[in-house]
Amino acid sequence: MADDTYSPNAQGSDIGWADTVRFRLPAGWAVDVEEHEGQPVGTFRPPPPAVGVLRLVTDRVTPRPESGGTAATLQEMALRFVRPQDQRAGDRTVESRADGAVIAQAMMRTEEDGRAETHYLWLVGAERPNNADSAAGSVAAVAMFSFALPDLMDGDESCAEMLGRIDDAIRNAEIL
Repeated sequence: MADDTYSPNAQGSDIGWADTVRFRLPAGWAVDVEEHEGQPVGTFRPPPPAVGVLRLVTDRVTPRPESGGTAATLQEMALRFVRPQDQRAGDRTVESRADGAVIAQAMMRTEEDGRAETHYLWLVGAERPNNADSAAGSVAAVAMFSFALPDLMDGDESCAEMLGRIDDAIRNAEIL
């Protein structure tokens, strides 16, 4: 479940989610929780007049015995996340951070409830001890972020600046 830590200060807000990820958003973002298919989804909205919504879900995946281990499972998750077969997706990257975490990123143009939207997607994942079963070794702990923006605003200078701050926050997220 969510541990919705929210500590506002002048530099931003520290967010902790589901004992899996910790990151810092710029000051003034509204924090809420939605439910999607029975799973809590963190939602974060920038202060007006900015538009868009950042959503966050997390998961901990125990590798299957035939998967090649946690690192291979994490790499497979990152590659699937960027949707190589989906023609709506573009700007796909999969990178490794110096601390061993994996970052996958993509952009997708879609239609939601009749509105054209651009979704910026990030997956940040790392190998972590299996806290539920220490004898089971490690798990792939992942945080999946999606920032939905009205398509008309994509490319707007203020939105580009905000996306830069979001990207920085996600790239520096700590996987717990």
